[in-house]
Order: sequence, then structure tokens, then C-alpha cells
Amino acid sequence: MSAGGSADGAAAGAVSSTMLLALGIVGGLLCIYVSGFLGDVVGPVIAGIGAVLAIIWGADAIRRVASYGLGTGVPSIGYMSLSVGVISALAGLSLATKLNIHMLGPIAGFVVAVIIGAIIAIVATKIVGMKIPIMLQCTIEIAGAATLSILGFAVAIAGSYDMMVVYEHVVATGFIAVLFIMCTMAIQHPFNACLGPNEDQLRTLKCAASTAFLSMTLVGLMSVTTGGLGWFVVFIVGLIGWIVSFRAFVLASCNDAASTKWAGLWPKVEQ
Repeated sequence: MSAGGSADGAAAGAVSSTMLLALGIVGGLLCIYVSGFLGDVVGPVIAGIGAVLAIIWGADAIRRVASYGLGTGVPSIGYMSLSVGVISALAGLSLATKLNIHMLGPIAGFVVAVIIGAIIAIVATKIVGMKIPIMLQCTIEIAGAATLSILGFAVAIAGSYDMMVVYEHVVATGFIAVLFIMCTMAIQHPFNACLGPNEDQLRTLKCAASTAFLSMTLVGLMSVTTGGLGWFVVFIVGLIGWIVSFRAFVLASCNDAASTKWAGLWPKVEQ
């Protein structure tokens, strides 16, 4: 990640980072846990919403840490954190299975992510020498958000956070690789798309909501293999959420632009 001068002004936003952190952690974990008690139709939707909350939180953390440089480190920290997320999610669920404590899985995965994220940040700041004051906090946050987004969508597909069920419907099918790439793009894309001298937190978060809900629609299609109507409800809710949030993002972009004008399509022949 590029480490430029401090960007406290650029990173400040209308929405408190503490509130987004609470929304991501509490909302994400709560939705994952509650989904197990709501049946095969409503449960997957709630788990998907938990992943959406985690993605929005993670996108804001990306925004805060990447604002200290030129934004060139966004893909790097995004893919690194989602790697931690996949490992942590599966490690947490596996640990819960090993200890025969089913409810431990999601929280254990989150704790593992926090530990690995902290180790990575300490190496980056103390050994590599990256001069980013909030590197430790934001790396932990992004790793945690990555884990909860992976877990939320995995539960939406499998209908459970039991490791064997997740393995059957998410890991063995190869969907875990899709979730890795999809959640990475959903978390890292918003700031990459909006960065610049007039970057605005609310506009970036609206973009994050659109990428999160778009990912949710794809998760709905992936969960077709588990049977039932849950996949359709996840798909529809994700689609509606994407339409609403993407429209809000486009309107915010137009309002913040100096001027907008339709330039027409490119010519069919070279002029």
C-alpha cells in the first residue's frame, strides 16, 4: 500500500466509523446467528443482510486506511484481508465442530480474523515500515468484515453455519472461491471507484451498498443447489436492494459533479 501524507480530512465523514463498526460486527454476527432460527426461506435472507452490513463496514475501513496514500494499495489490502477472511471463517467453523460447540463457529471465526489481522498489521508497520497511523485498527477491521461477509453469504447458501453443511454446499462446490473474489470486489471497489479530490463518504457508502446487494443477488443464484424457495427470496431482496442503492449512488454522483451531459455513443467509423 502506498503511504503518503496524513489524510485525516479526506477520511472524515458524515457517518461515524464507530457506528459502522458496531453495525458490521453486531449486525453481521446477529444476522448470522438469528438466520438459523428463521427457517429455509427467511433465514438465508437475514444471513445475506448480515454480509451486506459487513461489506459496508469493510468498505469504510478501506476508505479510511487508503486515504493515507494514493489509493494504489486498495486491491492489495482487499485481497489480503479476504484471504484472511476465508481462512478465519473456515477455521472458526472447524474449531466449533472439533469442540462440538455449534454456536461457537461465527464468533470463533471473527476472533481468528482479528488475531491474524493484527499480526499482519504489526509486520507491515514494524518490519516493512509502513507509516500509516491507523494501519493496525483498519487491517483488523477489514479482516473482520471479510470474515463476516464470507460467513454471511456462506450461511445464505448452505442454510446453516454447521461446518459439514457449509463444506458440502460452499466448499466442495467451489463456491468458496467465488465468494472470495466477489466479497473482495464488493469491499474494495467502492473507494477505488470514488477516490479523488472530491471523494465523499456517503457516496462511497452508497456504492458499497450497491456492490453488497449485487453480490447478494449472485448468492441467491448460487443457493439454488440447496433447494427450497430461499434462493429466490435472497435473489429478489438482493436485486431490489441493488436497484435502490445503485440509483442512490448514481444520483449522488450526478449531484456532486460540476456538470453532467450526455455525450452520445462513440462513432462507428474513425473521424
